[in-house]
Amino acid sequence: MTLKSRLNGRLLLAWALSVLLVVALAGLTLSVVALSKQRAADSARDGAMKAARQLALDFTTYDYQTWDADSKRVLDDSTGQFKQEFQSGIDAVKTDVVTNKATSKGDVKEAGVVSNDKDSAQVLVIVNAVVTNTASAQGVERRYRIKLDLVREKNQWLTADLQVVG
Repeated sequence: MTLKSRLNGRLLLAWALSVLLVVALAGLTLSVVALSKQRAADSARDGAMKAARQLALDFTTYDYQTWDADSKRVLDDSTGQFKQEFQSGIDAVKTDVVTNKATSKGDVKEAGVVSNDKDSAQVLVIVNAVVTNTASAQGVERRYRIKLDLVREKNQWLTADLQVVG
């Protein structure tokens, strides 16, 4: 084998190894980007789930003696039309809650994200609550299925809509 053919062989081998290295680096880069996107999606999903569970709990837990603080927790985690509607009904509900010495203790049983992206989510939550009042001092257990539409504002998940669906 001549010197020239050995050099051509080494050059060809170096070129082939360079191409393989570039392909491997491109594959690694794509994998890292995909993993990063998946982690961000998982984080958004987890954040929405946690916020929905907390709002459902706050919405179903109140005491006639602490109504102002209880309703404020719901307002603090709300936005948009839901916040406006809840705010506009607070005084009427407070009158009923205080008059009837009502309490409710919610317990989130199940929750599931129906859909989500980085800035919005829809979550279904099942809550059991024991409700007491002057007519039922022993308490009555109620089961709520709540659909919450959440939006992320300033890196915080807030409830934009809440519907009791069953």
